[in-house]
Amino acid sequence: MLRNVNKNRKICSGVYMAFILPPDLSTTFLAALIVPLILGFLVGIIAKGILKVGIAIAVLVIILIALGTITPSQVIGPLVSLFRSGSQYTSKVSQISGFLPYSSVTFLLGLVIGFFKG
Repeated sequence: MLRNVNKNRKICSGVYMAFILPPDLSTTFLAALIVPLILGFLVGIIAKGILKVGIAIAVLVIILIALGTITPSQVIGPLVSLFRSGSQYTSKVSQISGFLPYSSVTFLLGLVIGFFKG
């Protein structure tokens, strides 16, 4: 029932095979794959670093509270003021996130690789 693939990529009567890669691996196509992958990798490494620093600061604060060096109110006050002033930066963050191709599969793949392996 299957025939040889002809010029139209018809593999049997009325069925056409879809190919993922273009017939010519052009520079534009390769750049469209590689650039989001690299961006995702870099963002993943940065996110992992920020998470590590945040966890280290949280552990340090918990140890200092347990030792009695600082009180919880000394930590909560600056955190509340930080969250109140954080609304000023939402426009800048949304502007920066507009440059990231987060809907691209290669970006997400690079993000995961950068976060877990980077």
